[in-house]
Amino acid sequence: MQPKRSARDIDQIAASETAAYLRRASITYLECCISLMMTHLQREEVASILEREADMLRNLD
Repeated sequence: MQPKRSARDIDQIAASETAAYLRRASITYLECCISLMMTHLQREEVASILEREADMLRNLD
């Protein structure tokens, strides 16, 4: 039988799992957005838009 976990340990596990879920969900959402873009725009246009967005993100303070 495993020892009971403290409330603090449970809170840390819950926070970690929540963060992991949100990361996976965000990546999946981004992939869906890119797929949608690909249905209406040419590949090079999508790549150009994403490169501009990436540059903008890198320059955020």
